[in-house]
Amino acid sequence: MTEQKRKPNEPHDQFIKQFVPIVLKNLFESQTSVSVQLSEELAIDVLCIAINRERQVTIDDSLGLLGRLVAIHPTIIIEHYSNYLDLEDIDSCILRSAIYWELNKSKVDSSRKTRVTKDSVMNPNPLHLDRPFTWIFTAKCGENSLKRWNAIPDPAFGAHVYRLAAPGLSMGIVDLESLPYSSDTMLLKMLGKAESAKQAFADIIKLDPNLELRNDIIEVSVKHCIYLEQVQPELTEEDLIFMTYVQEVEIAYQEWVKKRQAEGKLEGKLEGKLEGKLELSNTMVRSKFGVDVLTPEISNLLCQLNEQQLDEFTTKIFNWQKPSEMIAWLESFNG
Repeated sequence: MTEQKRKPNEPHDQFIKQFVPIVLKNLFESQTSVSVQLSEELAIDVLCIAINRERQVTIDDSLGLLGRLVAIHPTIIIEHYSNYLDLEDIDSCILRSAIYWELNKSKVDSSRKTRVTKDSVMNPNPLHLDRPFTWIFTAKCGENSLKRWNAIPDPAFGAHVYRLAAPGLSMGIVDLESLPYSSDTMLLKMLGKAESAKQAFADIIKLDPNLELRNDIIEVSVKHCIYLEQVQPELTEEDLIFMTYVQEVEIAYQEWVKKRQAEGKLEGKLEGKLEGKLELSNTMVRSKFGVDVLTPEISNLLCQLNEQQLDEFTTKIFNWQKPSEMIAWLESFNG
């Protein structure tokens, strides 16, 4: 079985590697681009390991269908295909999952081995307690691929969600584009490419501004927008269309920031405290450039700004493309 090499920096595939860990952060500790070795290096897109493996994964209703999909097993592999899923792609997913399991099964606590019970024998799709379950998220999947692997509809999750009939494969397929759009499928539709993806991004903005999930998605979307801008010369027309969806989130985020600034001016200070503006500035640094950029040194420079300078900072940060530009501006007040 040969591995069909995928482009390592496919823009939408990069997005899912940022999106899934932040959305599932309360349930799973996630790793991305997890390396598995054979004759060449292979990598799993996203590996999610339940924070509490001693009990069944809790279904988070706020995550909709995505929450129910990942709650079926304490170790979930997510493989994402931006384009049409073909036979070789499924082969590759099975290969990566098998190699990962072979490399890691010796680390499994023997007390957690699958117990043979009446229920497990009668279950048509038994799951090994430790072997990962793989969900393949694909833009589209043809009938030939589904028939080749005997992928059958999974009534537990509704239309366009399939389970590979051989239980030992522990694998399922989600046809993102065919899923009907609703609040239940909204998060999954953000990983697709059709008009429903645009609608999903727009609907995220409409959620309660105090909702952690909403703000997490806005942060990861803004970061992904910066990523797209950096690789723009290599993008296809479809990628550029997707980029507009993300940019609309950033525009809405800017408007939200300006609104908060206006409210702060009316009250004399944002959130009634200098700390409110400082907290907002820290959040924007994490959103724009990532958590790693917000070093103690950067935090210290931000703490030295007064309210007026913090207002200016939250306006200028949208124009900076590199952390070095931000650092130079901050250091100008500390010269």
